[in-house]
Amino acid sequence: MTLALVSGDKTSNKTSNVTAKMETRNDRLTVRNGVWHYVRRVPVEYRQIDPRGIVKLSTKVKVAADRSGTKASRVAAKLDEKLELYWRGLAGGASIEARQAWQDAVARARTLDLEYLAPAEGAQRPISDVLTRLETLMEHDRWRQPAMRQAAGGLVERPALKLSTLFDDYAEAKRARLAKMSEDQQRKWKSAKRRAVEILIEHLEGDKALHELTRADMLGYTKVWEDRVIDEGLHPGTANKNITHIVGMIRTVNRVHQLHLDMAIFSDLRLEGGRNNSRKPFLVKHITGEILAPGALAALNDEARDALLVVVETGARPSEIVNLDPAGIVLDAEIPHIKIRPTGRLLKNEVSERDIPLVGMALDAMKRHPAGFPRYRDRGSQLSAVLMKHFKAHKLLPSDEHSIYSLRHSFKDRLKAVLAPEELIDETMGHAIDKPKYGDGYGLQLKRKFIQAIALTPSLAEVACKSR
Repeated sequence: MTLALVSGDKTSNKTSNVTAKMETRNDRLTVRNGVWHYVRRVPVEYRQIDPRGIVKLSTKVKVAADRSGTKASRVAAKLDEKLELYWRGLAGGASIEARQAWQDAVARARTLDLEYLAPAEGAQRPISDVLTRLETLMEHDRWRQPAMRQAAGGLVERPALKLSTLFDDYAEAKRARLAKMSEDQQRKWKSAKRRAVEILIEHLEGDKALHELTRADMLGYTKVWEDRVIDEGLHPGTANKNITHIVGMIRTVNRVHQLHLDMAIFSDLRLEGGRNNSRKPFLVKHITGEILAPGALAALNDEARDALLVVVETGARPSEIVNLDPAGIVLDAEIPHIKIRPTGRLLKNEVSERDIPLVGMALDAMKRHPAGFPRYRDRGSQLSAVLMKHFKAHKLLPSDEHSIYSLRHSFKDRLKAVLAPEELIDETMGHAIDKPKYGDGYGLQLKRKFIQAIALTPSLAEVACKSR
């Protein structure tokens, strides 16, 4: 549904070349007559009510004044939101009113200390429950109020929940979790799940109520991803993530709204081979001989380079490093360390909250950035993109199965090589442990002992940062 960047009819070659190099703009932007334009294909589920096919809107932002497309991207994001609301309004109409009427009835039933039950559900309850509802209505002449009769009697039909509103219903159920996420985490969380729903609707060639979904529909969705794995070389793990997004959203909405769906039709949909997607670790000789070779990191900006060095010597996730705030960087303690905490963002899991000693080049790097890495704060994916671009350009990746995350796997292997206890390794790296936890775990002193044993020569980092 997302359109690739194309040049407008009258765009100059020079502008086209500039446009092709942009990396951070909204991917629904294109250039026409020197102005950024927003272009989006009408989603499958709305094509019957919006015949335009492709929506083209000017952002009124000139390319000459916004070559990176940053300002235009902000305008495009707002246009995205307005279009979504417009389409949902067209499609919803009566369905929005029906949902509101049902929600109002449910709310009124609660004010009466009653569970809202549709007639079919109420018919299965004991006669004593029916009598209780009648008695509640008789009190204070509530039976004279149509709205109260509807609430107590379950006379407002529950509207069918559709795929087009699945994400919104799911996001509503996950409000508490979303509130703990940073802006960038929310963006990625929403984008992935919305796209998974869009692909399912495209596969079905239209919207469908959740209770109308069949086993054949879901097997067909799996086939869509299986074809992409074969035809496009997509990793099975990526396909399985999208399948998991759909099943997880439906399972949650089914529970929250008590839809009584047959969840068996959503079972066993994942592709084989999707779990074995871990990156290969770098060998120590590759880290010291290639990544930290003279001038190998010189082209990186200071924050990206030093964040990378901290990853090498702490095993922390890149996103954890760049989101450190000053309170999480402790340099004046007997054992300098960093404190990984859920400050303004959600950590991957509970055990990700931990303290990691700083030694060698990681300590030197953090001394150069005592306030953290503001350039990449809440932009972990941007850091990874910058580092991967550099690694590819300088041929620092031994194979396609290596990535920046491979440094984290290397750190674990290095700790194993010095016989560090498995529990200490998991605690240091923030891995979930399938064992009961006793005591306060391993302290900084013992962690430092093993991390110091695997520390790489600090001078190597200095050499790597200098031009060849």
